[in-house]
Amino acid sequence: MFLDSMRKLVRGTGQRIVFPEGEEERAIRACDLLSRENYAKPILIGDKHRIEQKAKTLNIDIAPVKIVDPSSSDQNLDEFAQTYYELRKHKGVSLADALTRVRLPHYFGCLMVRAGKADGMVSGLNRETKPFTPAFEIIQLKTGFRKASSLFVLEWPERLLFFADCSVNIDPDAETLADIAHATAQTVQSFGYEPRIAFLSFSTRDSAKSPLVDKVKEAARLAKKLCQGVVMDGEIQFDAALLPEVAHKKAPDSPFVELGANVFIFPNLDCGNIAYKISERLGRATATGPILQGLNHPINDVSRGCSFEDLANVGILTAELARMQKPTI
Repeated sequence: MFLDSMRKLVRGTGQRIVFPEGEEERAIRACDLLSRENYAKPILIGDKHRIEQKAKTLNIDIAPVKIVDPSSSDQNLDEFAQTYYELRKHKGVSLADALTRVRLPHYFGCLMVRAGKADGMVSGLNRETKPFTPAFEIIQLKTGFRKASSLFVLEWPERLLFFADCSVNIDPDAETLADIAHATAQTVQSFGYEPRIAFLSFSTRDSAKSPLVDKVKEAARLAKKLCQGVVMDGEIQFDAALLPEVAHKKAPDSPFVELGANVFIFPNLDCGNIAYKISERLGRATATGPILQGLNHPINDVSRGCSFEDLANVGILTAELARMQKPTI
């Protein structure tokens, strides 16, 4: 099982993962789980007294979990405000603005990661603490990436699938879809799997004519140049990509005739977000993510409706991504 394999890889490696919503019950429970099982060294951000009192009411020993309170971290605040000011002064941000901004827990958490005081961050339990903006402003994109994107891992007892993009790019053009596929291929490979990428459409092999179909076909063409040696096909319908017997009927020249796709690139955010939620809620998949791709350090989001177990699972994937990014000696 995918998550079991990730747990084995990160156990005992000591990755420091920040959870900015430290006073939230789900965050406290998730950090307790990660700490007890030695999957990570979690860091909660928030008022230390309130976190400790909340943990006490939950009958959780929070002592092994590090707690950082931005309001009492004067040295860090000054350092982080200067960093943020330098990053954003070209956008008209003043030093006073920066000092206000870095007091926000998800900004403070991203600055901890940038400064090397943590290895990754998971945020997004609330609308106000979604990590996208601070991640793009502070962590920034890796060289060679034009845009960030996201990936969901969906697991059933009999299969493992990867869905992108389900939470970032609303209406990507062909070039962005190709970049999403490129980033997703790298992420899937980093988890130890060989990607087989399907560019999804309502059409297979020109069964329909539309600019929407043309966009997906162009994205597949561009992605083949970016991802040398990676199996991919498109435009193709979901059933033909997933099931070799359907591919044999609809696209007999497809590589998915031999083995179905395991990575699905959706043409827009409507399709991707709806598909993963249906898969999770009706299809009973374990959905983990979204994993943000293309950033210099692992900063990941969660659905506002996630459980504390879901939050811990994203923490585990974040720890593994952090572990993979660290140079070996």
